[in-house]
Amino acid sequence: MYSVDDSAISAAPGLRERKRRRTRASIVAVARRLTLEHGLAGFTVEQLCEEVGVSRRTFFNYFPSKEDAVLGTSDEGFPQAILDAFVDSGRTVPPRPLLDALTDLFADFGSSMAITREEYETMSALLHREPHLMARMFARAESKSQLLTDLILDREDLPADAPAARVATFVLGGLARRSFDEFFADGNTLSYAQVFRRNIDALRYLFPSPPPQNQDTP
Repeated sequence: MYSVDDSAISAAPGLRERKRRRTRASIVAVARRLTLEHGLAGFTVEQLCEEVGVSRRTFFNYFPSKEDAVLGTSDEGFPQAILDAFVDSGRTVPPRPLLDALTDLFADFGSSMAITREEYETMSALLHREPHLMARMFARAESKSQLLTDLILDREDLPADAPAARVATFVLGGLARRSFDEFFADGNTLSYAQVFRRNIDALRYLFPSPPPQNQDTP
């Protein structure tokens, strides 16, 4: 298994939770295989359930549609500890610069996502075969983007219509996705956090911070 960060190991779940995770993983795996073999329109929920060995009712307890099963997305957002660290970094004296705090947030969040190279390549193949899934995937990520935008507005004490928060979320989100491509590229030996921070350094090079103004200058 080629995980984003082997240190991101959660506490051992109980028997019921382990069974739930196995069922969910089986549904996702079969949904992805059938989609690659036949396309989304080439199989029914009933056929998927038959292969997995679960009832239709069980399927809909996990996913509202075939598309959601293929994406394997969950309702989990940013871990609360990461969000708390981001907010708290704005309360220090002096406060941590926004770009530095956002870099920490995205690097930590990306590193906490346990995804294998095989899963990443499978998802890339699925999006190539069913391009409309990309829009659905981005739509499901919108809640995370809005949450982060709201946190930036609050942390920086910006008005609700300030574009800076939305731009920051959009730009760093794009860098995060690009960093996953580079992380899983053949020959890469860096951790996800290292790849992401390298891309942030490139951003700083392209858009350097202005030098501090001399307050004594009239």
